[in-house]
Amino acid sequence: MIRYAARAVPWGLLGAGAGLVIGLLLLVERWPYTLWPLQGAAVGLLAGTAVWCFNEPAASLVDTMPRSLRWRTTARSTGTLALVAIWLIALQQTRSGYFGHAEDVAWQGIALAAAASAYMTWQRCRGSTGPARALSAGIVGITLFVALARPFDEVLPIFPYTAGDDWATSRLIWAAVPTAVLLLTARLPVFHRLT
Repeated sequence: MIRYAARAVPWGLLGAGAGLVIGLLLLVERWPYTLWPLQGAAVGLLAGTAVWCFNEPAASLVDTMPRSLRWRTTARSTGTLALVAIWLIALQQTRSGYFGHAEDVAWQGIALAAAASAYMTWQRCRGSTGPARALSAGIVGITLFVALARPFDEVLPIFPYTAGDDWATSRLIWAAVPTAVLLLTARLPVFHRLT
């Protein structure tokens, strides 16, 4: 499984994405009041990078091999786990820039990465090669828009700002994101077997 993961996961892309995430978090730590929107950008970039772990450009060939899709997905999950580990370490090292809510910021990244990974896995179960390019661009674009423009800030505090903002509601929203994706993908039809 390790040899497969070493070849199948785009480690160079993951390393570049992780480096950018770390850079964004360092900027937020240095100037939290000015550059806070970069925290949301880092969350989106983490999830946008994680989806590339499950992209399968040679799906029609690989799906005929003896290893099951479940086995290959488990092996590819090592990339996402590595990204999340780097995310948590980076947040631990830059925790002074999150207004006392480093755990909430950590959960935002984990929740969106889990939701994106679940969606990509569902796409692979349907026989798709995995729309990593489109999904990654969509995740990063939407999170950048929400973090910078803050269009729903009064109603839905997706990326709360400073200690006085509504972090409790944000926690509920971010708990609902992976739950909703998992429930939705579990109910939608699958055309390809995982076993």
